[in-house]
Amino acid sequence: MNYKLLLIEDDQIFTFLLKKAMKNVDFPSITDVFINGSAALEYLKKTYSLKENYVIFLDLNMPVMNGWQFLKELYNVAKPKNCIVFILTSCNYKKDLHILEKNPFVLATVSKPITTSILEGLKKKITLKLQEYAIK
Repeated sequence: MNYKLLLIEDDQIFTFLLKKAMKNVDFPSITDVFINGSAALEYLKKTYSLKENYVIFLDLNMPVMNGWQFLKELYNVAKPKNCIVFILTSCNYKKDLHILEKNPFVLATVSKPITTSILEGLKKKITLKLQEYAIK
């Protein structure tokens, strides 16, 4: 399955380590990196298409537009059927995670740091979700 892989993360060290881990497990290359939700949203407004699939790794805590604000605005730009979001978080607030699990864009929350075994599991989730979309 082909998809555009977007990373919305303001921590350059985490971004470097994530790219390296992805390469180690043959994860598709990141298409674009954005340091805040606003920049990513502008990109999607210009390029989003129902003919493409999108996988977004989204940090919650960022300047300008955080992950929560991005998710709220994403409804105006994209559809959950071809746009998958993985939340990157270092917090374990059960109330927040429960709210995120109800969002139709969010496939899973992922605790930082991300290991290669976690990435292998995410690859499987992406494949299953996009196959489900292709069947419909």
